Amino acid sequence: MKKIIANHKGQLVLSSLVTLLPALAGWRLAWEGAAMLAAHWLVLLITFSDRRNRENQSRKAVRLIFWIMPAVSLLTGGVTALLQRGVQSTSTLSTAMAMGFGLLFIVLGNYMPKFRQNSFMGIRVKWTLESEANWNATHRMGGKVWVAGGFACLAGAMLPIQAMGVVFPLVLVTVALAPIVYSYYYSKTQPAAEKTVSAPLPLWQKRAARLIVAAVAVIAVWVFLAGSAKIVYEDASFTIEASGWQDLTLSYSDIAAVDYLPAEEVPEGGIRTYGLGNLRVSFGHFSNEAYGDYIRYTYDSCRDCVRLTTAGGRTVLLNGPDQAATRAIFDQLKERTGL
Repeated sequence: MKKIIANHKGQLVLSSLVTLLPALAGWRLAWEGAAMLAAHWLVLLITFSDRRNRENQSRKAVRLIFWIMPAVSLLTGGVTALLQRGVQSTSTLSTAMAMGFGLLFIVLGNYMPKFRQNSFMGIRVKWTLESEANWNATHRMGGKVWVAGGFACLAGAMLPIQAMGVVFPLVLVTVALAPIVYSYYYSKTQPAAEKTVSAPLPLWQKRAARLIVAAVAVIAVWVFLAGSAKIVYEDASFTIEASGWQDLTLSYSDIAAVDYLPAEEVPEGGIRTYGLGNLRVSFGHFSNEAYGDYIRYTYDSCRDCVRLTTAGGRTVLLNGPDQAATRAIFDQLKERTGL
């Protein structure tokens, strides 16, 4: 690993700075920037823990590994910047994401055939790891599929948002499954002369892979269940302090109406355009037919909500983890706003 750092010191420093750029520019919170940088370094560490990537991987593939996370950071940071500048249109944000991922898929598809057999990068299934010929054939085919998927995303970005909502998941499923199916088919029809089985993975690499899977599982559980909100009332304003997401501060003078909505009167959440959503909470920017672009800080355990309408016509939904907490929020805001 020291050799990799020494040989690619410039790329490491520059790619790290680009990864942090959205946070340095104020497009992303500091902790989000730190998390992206940590993910960038983790990808490099895992990839180059395989000796084959350090010594025998193609230069273009190595360059891609250095720049994949910076590209994702710029893409997501750019969407955040649009939100901060007042762009709340669901179609605009979805179009930007679809075009960004489309370009990313095209780049990855062009680089994919250049990946040499390794333990952490590329289409890693049983048949590609056992045969170098299968690996090469699958990555040539997979590259074409990913490029086609990228162009499909670019075309889908020009469609209505409802159609885009079908095209994008379909592209994701296709680029993920098509190369795997092809690899299995190739293994069954592969010429006997090519069926030289590659050396088995070292025990430490198998253990590292299991550890990574376990870590991803733990993180996934945390992501699905994380999130809480606390309201802090001040003399002239109140702040929703949200763990796992951005806080929101509103002045009482900016609130034009405060309403209590029982569960049956709360519209469906619609599409989350930018925020945190899991099995516990829904925080951030949403869009539906009833309110258009709106903000919500709600617990999924309680369907009742307090609806705030700002002087500018923006809707904000919030609640507590249960009806009693939600009613207490309503009473506090009614008293402090005088509405």
